[in-house]
This record gives sequence, C-alpha cells and structure tokens, in this order.
Amino acid sequence: MGSRTPVIVEKRDGAAIVTHGFAGGILAGLVLGAAAIVVTVGFGDSGWMPFRFVTAFAVGNDAFSSHFSLTAAVLLGVSIHLGLSAVFGIVFFALLALTYQQSARAWLLIVYGAAFGFMVFEVNFVAVVKIFFPYLEGQLDLHTLLINGVATYALVYGPALGLYAAVVRPGVVGEWRETHAPADTFGEVGVPGGRRRSREEG
Repeated sequence: MGSRTPVIVEKRDGAAIVTHGFAGGILAGLVLGAAAIVVTVGFGDSGWMPFRFVTAFAVGNDAFSSHFSLTAAVLLGVSIHLGLSAVFGIVFFALLALTYQQSARAWLLIVYGAAFGFMVFEVNFVAVVKIFFPYLEGQLDLHTLLINGVATYALVYGPALGLYAAVVRPGVVGEWRETHAPADTFGEVGVPGGRRRSREEG
C-alpha cells in the first residue's frame, strides 16, 4: 500500500491552552502597551496617560488627578492591563482549539488574531466602558478610539497573539499517515480511531 499524504492532527489540551494563552496574552499585552505609549506620545499627550486610563477602571476619575501617585498608577495600570491581556489570550487559544484552527496557516492565525483584537476592542471600549464605566467616555474621543483602540488592538495585540500561536502551536500533535484520525484528535477525515503509522512506514 502506497504512502499517504501527511495530515496535521490537532488535540485539545486544556493545560496547553491555559499555559500558552496566558503566555501569549502577556507577551501581546506588553507589545500593545508599548505601542499605546508610543502612539500617545506621538500625538503630543503624556506617555503616562495609558497607565492612568487603565487605573481608572479600578479607582475612577481620581486616576487622572495630578494628586494621584504616578507610581501607584503605573503599578496598578500594568497589573490590570497584563491581567486582562492574559485572560483574553486564554480565550483566544480556547477559541482556536474549539474550532480546530490551531494548525491553520500562520497568516490565517494572524488574521484570526486581528479579528479577535477588534472584538476585544469592541467589548472593552464600546460595551464595557459604556455600561460599567460611563465616567471614562469623556476620555474616549474619536482620535483615541481609532488610534489607541481599533488600531492598537486590531493591528498590534491581536496579530501578536496570532503570531505567537503560529510559533508554538500547542494543540498540534504532528503529522499522521492513516485512514482515520487518532482517538481524541481531529484530522482531515475527522473520524476518531484509526492506526498511527510512523514516518518510517510511510
């Protein structure tokens, strides 16, 4: 019997989803934070403003006061920002696993990341702020929404997550040559079971 075309097989691994979702979210969050600071300074505002904005989720408008400790704003802002970034990273990896897209092409994972980043922006700035933090709407002018919102989340945070997923691919088992996908995995045929063949047999 001739050798079969290798099929990339995925497996849902909860521990890997959480571990890499957390790590990918933190890394993407660091990139997002740096981009937000650069963009903010580039448009003539204080580089500390992103820290104060995030801190305002916890302490309210006091975060924007000159009397509020800058050190506290930085520490609290970084903690909240990276915490949320990690949570969203886990959600992204979970969605990839649920839809069996962990083995997708690298460029497609980056596109998925961009779409996910835009969704995170919509949830954070359009829904959550309006409903739970209405006092922050005054800080969200059109410029902030487009540059520090849509652009940084959809073009920086999301693609960074997708790129990380393309590099680590935690749910990809490997290449298989068989009639059916192995048990508890998903392959081209999509049927559990079948016999695993080594590459030497192929």
